[in-house]
Amino acid sequence: MMSEILKSGDLALLEKTLQQNPQFANQGIELNANTPVLAHPLHRLCDYVWEGQLSQNKAIELATFLINHGSDINGFAPKPLQDTPLIAAASMYLSDLGEFYLSQGADTHIQGCYGGTALHWAAWCGLPSLVKKLIPLSVDLNQKCFEYEATPLFWSIHGLKQDKRSSRANHLACVKHIVESGANLQIPNKEGLSVFDLMATDTEVLTILK
Repeated sequence: MMSEILKSGDLALLEKTLQQNPQFANQGIELNANTPVLAHPLHRLCDYVWEGQLSQNKAIELATFLINHGSDINGFAPKPLQDTPLIAAASMYLSDLGEFYLSQGADTHIQGCYGGTALHWAAWCGLPSLVKKLIPLSVDLNQKCFEYEATPLFWSIHGLKQDKRSSRANHLACVKHIVESGANLQIPNKEGLSVFDLMATDTEVLTILK
């Protein structure tokens, strides 16, 4: 029910539904018949934008209604490796929606999939505006993820090397924001490699790192 209402973008129907069923604001929603795992409504909005069923602007309008009717900005009670709506937005390249969740008080310290925070994911996805806003709100700019024992700087470098969605310019901007904010360039990852090892032949990145 809530899935179809959110996908329709019908704000009047959403408001009526939440007035009659306030628990729906925090009730899990399946993605589809093939993906029965339940996710928080604010997380599902990210999925619907990712799938092209909603625009980010429409998702923000819907999220505003949900939050005004009691939706928890951090989704379900955080569990190890469980993404919050903010992490979901960052990992799906949804900078505008991520920035909106930040403006609503989203917790930036939670570590979701792979142990990455919202900053890790925004850095990997090449979202410079979101990265810039997340940095001053992060507990530790050098925080390591669980899976790779890598800092946000490492994730930004890996995104630069591997990601095909964001532009090189956006990825370089993320690297620059993180470096200029005081990231430790010498911290190795799980394999004992430094960011210099990863980008030894990329003079443009080396210029930023040095």
